[in-house]
Amino acid sequence: MTSAPLLRDSLDEEGRAQLWATMALRHTRGLGGRSWTRLLKTFGSAYAALQNIPRWAEAGVTAEKAAQAAAGSWRTTAREEWDAALRTSAHLVMWHDARYPRCLRELPDAPPMLYCRGDTTLLSGPCLAIVGSRRCTSEGGRAASGIARRLAACGLTIVSGMALGIDRVAHNAAMREIGKSIAVLGTGLNVPYPEKNRDIFRTMEEKGLVVTEFAPGTPPLAGNFPVRNRIISGLSLGVLVVEAAARSGSLITARLALEQNREVYAIPGAVFASSSFGCQELIRQGAHPIFSAEDILRDLAPQLEAFGISPSDMPRETALPGEVAEFPIKKRSGSVEEAKPSDMKKGADVPLAGDAARVVQTLRARGRCHMDMLCRLLEIPIPRLSGLLVSLEMDGFVRRFPGAFYENNEM
Repeated sequence: MTSAPLLRDSLDEEGRAQLWATMALRHTRGLGGRSWTRLLKTFGSAYAALQNIPRWAEAGVTAEKAAQAAAGSWRTTAREEWDAALRTSAHLVMWHDARYPRCLRELPDAPPMLYCRGDTTLLSGPCLAIVGSRRCTSEGGRAASGIARRLAACGLTIVSGMALGIDRVAHNAAMREIGKSIAVLGTGLNVPYPEKNRDIFRTMEEKGLVVTEFAPGTPPLAGNFPVRNRIISGLSLGVLVVEAAARSGSLITARLALEQNREVYAIPGAVFASSSFGCQELIRQGAHPIFSAEDILRDLAPQLEAFGISPSDMPRETALPGEVAEFPIKKRSGSVEEAKPSDMKKGADVPLAGDAARVVQTLRARGRCHMDMLCRLLEIPIPRLSGLLVSLEMDGFVRRFPGAFYENNEM
């Protein structure tokens, strides 16, 4: 895989116009993923949307937001991203681009563009997301490795978030031999994170694909990682959760997958292991219990045939030394973390301050609110508000409902 060119050298005049218009949408105060998507679907491209601000009502965007865009208040921050982007070595995949994944276009809050390094053709193929604990057990890592390697050998691209633990294991296993993998970052494309994964970051630029919606130079802010999870699930036919505690971030990815009409799979794990509580809860809620890669291949067979992948063409399953294709579900002695009452405490015992406290107080006073309403009431930028809401949901302070509505989670 040849290195990606500098954007300033690869964009033609039309590409630059589309990039500037996309950044205008991204940096207009009050506009978020759902507004971007409605505008892009209505007008076909960011440039066309920016040229038709007086008609934004046709896309269900309020006059207030249209006025913000027309006033050009976005120019300063958009220029900062523009300058950083043109100095970045990357492939840029924007909404109007034929390379933009069709599966992402289906999302109600699709990213308007993706910064990419690597093989962008992977965006159009069949993908399966594998996520789980950053502190995985050896058994969980072995399961993730065996399943990722088998699925990749059968033609699926493995998608994950390049975190430590299960993410790292899945990426590495998928790229063995002929397999491919996509990493979705919560940082800028030029900010490898965590530092311990710098080695696979370079490998994936050469043999797989690294993508992000965040501007070059974006640091690893906590709120960005839950937000990027919608892309991990959105790119995929389904999401497999290998290990997850009761309030793991991986459960957010699974919930997003359900909202996106994707399949959700979970490995049951050891009955009394706290690292499996999240997976077991997913199964109770209807996720498919998984005991081997073949379970996923059988379930996805009709969808895989649409990509020209037939069960009869799949290679026979083999195991590497030290790995198993079918892995037992058993209670391990000694190494299993026993459940403690403190493991099941809800986040409402944690004190809140700042914007997080304001969000909870507003929901308590007003009842169920849409994210856009919270943005207007609290004047918190959409990217920060989205991250706050995900963190508050994980900690048990708020509940999310379809359509980006939230309410206070009274204890």
